[in-house]
Amino acid sequence: MSYGVKKGDFVKVIAGKDKGKTAQVTAVNAETHRVQIEGKDLKTVNIKAVKARKANEKGGLVKQAGSVDISNVLPVCAACGKATRVGYKVLENGEKVRICKKCGEVLVTEKAATKRASKAEAKADTANKKIRKKASAEGTEENK
Repeated sequence: MSYGVKKGDFVKVIAGKDKGKTAQVTAVNAETHRVQIEGKDLKTVNIKAVKARKANEKGGLVKQAGSVDISNVLPVCAACGKATRVGYKVLENGEKVRICKKCGEVLVTEKAATKRASKAEAKADTANKKIRKKASAEGTEENK
């Protein structure tokens, strides 16, 4: 099943103890339909007590960010800044992207943005190499 929330998205909690707070998704568990979120003033869960094994180690309670049901969060659109439902659209190049239902802009996670940027840089780099190769070939022909 497809969910509108991905790892790295900024989401707004719409139900539960942390209602109204925004956070970043650190993990999505499709089997249990839960997302693990981290943010300021969010609930944390004590996982276990850890004993110090060496003199320089510290013991104590290990805390982890709490998880929320995936139905209780909505992604926040970077363009309009509002929590929104997610729509899908196929671009001209055949790529399927998530869109904001409120403003129609593409929802982009940081990871996806860097991936797209690296693809664009790679295309530009190969185009520049072809241009340089062609120019150097023309330059050697002129020298003859």
